[in-house]
Amino acid sequence: MAGYQLTLDEDYSGNRIQGARSYQEDDFGFDSGKPDDFLMVLADGMGGHKGGAQASSMAIEAFMDAYYRVEGSVRERLRYALIAANRRIADTVETQPELQGMGCTLVAVAINPSLQQLEWISVGDSPLWIYSKGRLKRLNRDHSKRAELQKQVEKGEISAEQAAQDPERNALYSALTGGNIDLIDQVGPYEFVTGNRLLLASDGLFALSKQEIEQVLAQPADNMATVVNALFRMVERKQRKGQDNTTVLVARIPELSPPPFAGKISR
Repeated sequence: MAGYQLTLDEDYSGNRIQGARSYQEDDFGFDSGKPDDFLMVLADGMGGHKGGAQASSMAIEAFMDAYYRVEGSVRERLRYALIAANRRIADTVETQPELQGMGCTLVAVAINPSLQQLEWISVGDSPLWIYSKGRLKRLNRDHSKRAELQKQVEKGEISAEQAAQDPERNALYSALTGGNIDLIDQVGPYEFVTGNRLLLASDGLFALSKQEIEQVLAQPADNMATVVNALFRMVERKQRKGQDNTTVLVARIPELSPPPFAGKISR
């Protein structure tokens, strides 16, 4: 078998909305150009209108270029690409010191449809979930104070309301800033079979509960673009004051023969 290539909209899709923010700091990209080597990447910028948007955009571009440029295992290529993305930010800050303080989260997933498995690498709090057998499970670690607060809620140490109102709940313990990367989450290979759905998002999707996301993913859908749009509609119906930028990427493995060459897209 020559290998699978996923089809845009039908097997994978992504988009972003600005929410109540005055600017967009999220970015994302896909590359389906090589059989059994599908890449999806998401970054959530920080550092203001100029800095955050630039950081996420350059991180996506540098990561995708580096991943396919280097030889080695998927794990090695993901790590190499992450370092390359961080280096791009460092080089930019060095030549444009006014951008000091910019950075971004990043989560990237490499999917091999023929082997029905994936590998990921992530830094920051952007979530990676898998939906399987009616349940939504977070795969990557949350490098933010939000994760610590949730553990306190589960232990009964604080209430959910207290956690939601903590002014530092979104504080990051690790991000791509051009400096040292304090925490990196990297796991794989992980089983990703036909019938599962993969979901990457920026933290704007935390406007929805786990149960609300499951409700959307449980609905039959002929293509993944429909799922992305349904999640956005649910976020927008919340009409939350200060709603953050929200980016959603969804993928599945079809029960199909390999589709024709799909090529590369970004956004």
